[in-house]
Amino acid sequence: MLVQDRTQSILSISKTFKATCLVTGTFALLLIVFTIAAYIPNHPEFSPFTTFLSDIGDTPGWPQVIFNSGTLIAAPLRYLVLMLFVLQMYQLGAGRTFGSAVLIIGAFATLGTILMTAVPSSVGPAVHKAGIPLYFFGVVTMQIIIGLKEWSLKNIPRVLPLISFLLAGSYLVFFFLMILYELEVVSRPTAVSPMIWQWLGFSFSILWVYDHGLILEKK
Repeated sequence: MLVQDRTQSILSISKTFKATCLVTGTFALLLIVFTIAAYIPNHPEFSPFTTFLSDIGDTPGWPQVIFNSGTLIAAPLRYLVLMLFVLQMYQLGAGRTFGSAVLIIGAFATLGTILMTAVPSSVGPAVHKAGIPLYFFGVVTMQIIIGLKEWSLKNIPRVLPLISFLLAGSYLVFFFLMILYELEVVSRPTAVSPMIWQWLGFSFSILWVYDHGLILEKK
């Protein structure tokens, strides 16, 4: 009876994690699609190579409303994914220290997201910039920890830690380029644009959610 209850609990966590990942990933994709659709009519020059995500969120009108309000919904959804991910990892052999580290760092990253989106740069530049290191350093640190733990667990496919490392790497490169951009060492038209790395980081984050939900559910 105890074995049956434990099996049902594992299946419940696994299926709930998968469903939450699919909902969160799809919501984030639709959010970006609708935001870009609202942004392009007045900005036909839009390109991931020349436009920051924050540029869209700082554009008055529907782009700002859709992006900022949607991100404020997506942030707690993403943290729910992390909570379920930690429970899933417990079942696969991860320890409590790992879970506590991921959830604590994830909380700071979530706070950074809220600060950046609730307060656009044009409204409160100091608050907006305060959220940037919280979010990006939080994500980089958290994904490195996750990737290392996933790599150490032999029953987890190698593709999952690889995605975690790609996500951490893209955000780390973006943050470094952003520093150069703020110092006016790197300009918008440069071939190595910080914008494309931000979009890559966003793409890898969506891929992380989908792949972890679909692959870990089978484990």
